[in-house]
Formats: sequence, C-alpha cells, structure tokens
Amino acid sequence: MNWPTSAGRLASVSLLGITLLALTSSCEKANDLGLELPGTSPISATYLDLPLRASTVRQPVVQTVKANSVLVGRVRDSFVGTTTAAGVLNLLVVPTLSPLDSLPAKFVNPRLDSAVFSLAFDQVYGSAVQPLQLDVLPLQQPLDERTVYNSATTVATGAPLVTNFTAVLNRDNTVQLPTSNSPDVVNVASPQRTIRIPLLKSSSAVPLVNSVFAAMTSNAGFNQSTLDGLWKGVVLRPSENHVGNIVSIVRGASRTVNVITFYFRTGTEGKRRTYSIYLANIAPPAQAGSFTDGRYFTQLSTDLAGGALAGLTPKNPLPASATNGLTYVQEGVGLSTRLEFDGLEALLDKPALAINRAELIIPVRQLSNGLFPYPASLYLYEVNADNQILTRQNGATAVDRLVQQEEPIKSANSNAVFLPSSTGVGYPASAMVPFGQNPTQFYTVGITQYLQIFLQNSFNANEARPSGLLLSPALRNSGALAPQSLLNSTISNLNLNRAQLDANNIRLRVYYSKLQ
Repeated sequence: MNWPTSAGRLASVSLLGITLLALTSSCEKANDLGLELPGTSPISATYLDLPLRASTVRQPVVQTVKANSVLVGRVRDSFVGTTTAAGVLNLLVVPTLSPLDSLPAKFVNPRLDSAVFSLAFDQVYGSAVQPLQLDVLPLQQPLDERTVYNSATTVATGAPLVTNFTAVLNRDNTVQLPTSNSPDVVNVASPQRTIRIPLLKSSSAVPLVNSVFAAMTSNAGFNQSTLDGLWKGVVLRPSENHVGNIVSIVRGASRTVNVITFYFRTGTEGKRRTYSIYLANIAPPAQAGSFTDGRYFTQLSTDLAGGALAGLTPKNPLPASATNGLTYVQEGVGLSTRLEFDGLEALLDKPALAINRAELIIPVRQLSNGLFPYPASLYLYEVNADNQILTRQNGATAVDRLVQQEEPIKSANSNAVFLPSSTGVGYPASAMVPFGQNPTQFYTVGITQYLQIFLQNSFNANEARPSGLLLSPALRNSGALAPQSLLNSTISNLNLNRAQLDANNIRLRVYYSKLQ
C-alpha cells in the first residue's frame, strides 16, 4: 500500500518547534551536523519504513463506572465472538427536576394510573431492525462510593420485575414542519430513540411500583433515603435468548431521559399529574447547583469461542500470524494491539542520517466497520513483557505511562504555547485517521521525540525502557489528562467501537535527511 508523503508537512513540524534527531555515535549539536533547517533548504521527503511486530492483547477488565453511556444487550460477530452487556444503576430523587411541590402527597386523593420506565439510546451495535429484548431486575443493595466497580463486577439482584420486554429500535415519529407557504406544513420522519416500559403491565413489578407510589402519597418529605428503603436500584440486562444487538443508553440532563415517571390523577376533577425518579446516569442539570449524579456501571463479558480470538486470554496474547494477519482494538471488549519495534538497528547503523520526523502508520482492514464503527482515537501505553501498563509518578500519584503528543499546547493561563515533555504526563498522543480519508485507510501518529527517548534509553530516573507499546482506544483514568475539559470526551467514553488492523503493514515511518 502506498502512503502519502509531504515535504510541506515535515517543514511544518520543524516550524512548530519539534526537536530534530541526530542518530550518530557522537553528541554534536544539530547545526554542527549540517541538518537542513527551515529557512536554509527544503527538508528531504526521503523515508524509511521499519516493520513492527504486532499481537492482540486482552485486558482482564474494562473501566465502565460512571461512563457517558450504559450498554445493554447481546451481539455476536464472526471475528471476536459474543458480547453481553448489562447496565447497573442506582435510582435518584432529584428535587430540581421533580420538586416536592409535585409529589402526590401534596394533592387531594391521588390515584396512580401508570408508571413508565423511559430509556433514551443513541447507538445500536448490531441490527436496529431486530427489537431488543430485555429484563429489569431490582438491586438488593444500592451501589456505594466505597466499592470499586468495573466490567467484571457482580451484584446481587431480586426476582425480575419485567421479563422479555420487546423494545422496538427503529420506530420513527412523524413531525409536521411549517413551509415557506404558510399555513402549509410538511411531514418529516423523526427517529424515535426512546424505549418505554409500562411497569404496571408486568404483574411482577406491580407490588413494588404501588409501594413506592404509596410512600410518595403518604410522605410529603419523600427523599432519597425513603426511595432507597423501597427500591435500591435496577439492573437492565438482555433476556436469556436475545442475540442481535446492544444499545447505548445515553447520559443526559433532560427531565424525560432515563426516568421512571408516575402518572396519577388528583381531586374530584381527576387532573392528570406526574412525578419522576431518575436513573443515576443523569447528567447534572444546569440549574442543579451542587447536584451530583449517582453510581452506575456496565457489566461486560465476551465469549471468544468459535472466533479468530478463541485462544486469547490476558496472559496469552495472539500474534498476528495466528489471527489471519489482523490484530484488534475494541474498547468495551478490552482488546488492544501490542506493538514491538523491529529493526531499529537500521537507524543506529546510519551515522550520516538525520531524522526529521518519525510516525506510526497503522492501516485498518478496509470496510470492516459495518457492525462496529472505527474508534475515533487510539492511545499508546508503555508496557512490560507481560503487557502490564507501566506507571510514572505525577506528584504523589502513580499514573499510566503514555506516549505524549508532539503538538504545541496553549497554556491555560496565557497565550503562551509549550511542547509537552516526552517523559511527562497529561497530554497523551492519539493516533487518528487523517482528515478527508473516505473510506478509512489508516491511523497515524507522530512519535519523533519519543523515538529519540526510546533509542537513547533516556527515560526518567528509575523508569525502565518499555518492551512494547499497547495501542488502545480507551484512556483508563483521569490522571492521564492535564486539561480537565477533556475528561468527558475521553475518560468517560464507553462504546464498542472497533478496528481490525492490517498488522502485516503496520510501519514505523522515519523521514530523514542525508548529512552534508
């Protein structure tokens, strides 16, 4: 496959202040070596491609607590296997959205008509034509702040409240929009991306729903403690025989998103009213003041039997030769690709060669995103021979070692720009698909400074040189990021996006100039 080269791009790297490497046996300055610096003569676009050894690695658990979405369902694909997802959530009383004045206890003769569980989703992995079948179960204990929850955590539940509920995923609403020729209107189909479960239609849910409504009716101070004593939380899981899709239940701040609404009538006139309790994945509303969301996470498991990754375990990576020349990266499943530099001697053995730029080029298997979209970004973790992610100190905290980006960063407190330290934290580099590719062909990321550190083994004191890099679509913890504004779009992002990588063509591309 032919990759594009651009002398202009190389020059722009230098103009941004990227340090040029000089891989020689001595320690002369760059100017003394006669490098082609900007403003003197064009930088050569000559490059050298070095292969990398690649294998698929599976992480034992995935961080899913308080993510931007909750996954529910089960889907099977021929490459990886069968993935099952279940959402576990506390329930919340949110006075800013359902004030005490709207409690049934504030009205005369309240009578319950119905209770509807509403779930908003924004993504379907698998078939949107096939309905999702799910069960709703009560938690026996609320999730608490002192327990660590992740994809492998189990919880105790009671008997199902709803079993085998069929949720249609491709329903559209018809919306009438005005035209320029008023009062004419035009009918437009609007996707209806909400699952609504009428709880009173399930005999198993009726006693619990009635007991909660009775508490709302008799207690004018109905609060979180009262709710926890009756209904401690919910588990949303796929029904036993469901296979075909997984939905992403979106986190939102709307009073109608991810909510259990009690519809009731009051007084002799039978005026219709509502009161709602909320799933814990509600985002804090703008007017909520000190409101904080509750505890929730997604349970995820993947059965790899029968697929190309059948022999894969956290302690048994699979080389690309065992997986038809492909390796995998997939967030919710915990799949990453291990990369090991091969043939770096080709750089060390060229004393007349000066490095202008180094980048990883990571091709994907063409048109392999039919079931799972490609990840937006891939991050590079430094790992040891056992694929354990190495750490470095950030003050008093140990954080993951990630390859840092080379682009200048604007200071948060001034207009000054700076280059992140290659052996620092807070600004992880991300491999991305170059703008304009259609269809997607490859990811790329610059690692010029990091390659220099790696070759010279000039990591921080007491830090070992990594034996490889782990290419992953997920950042594991907030310590990896300095700008807090990035947390919501990176750390808390949970999805099943996947890329199948053309492992035999992953390259370390080194652009170089010949010394005078």
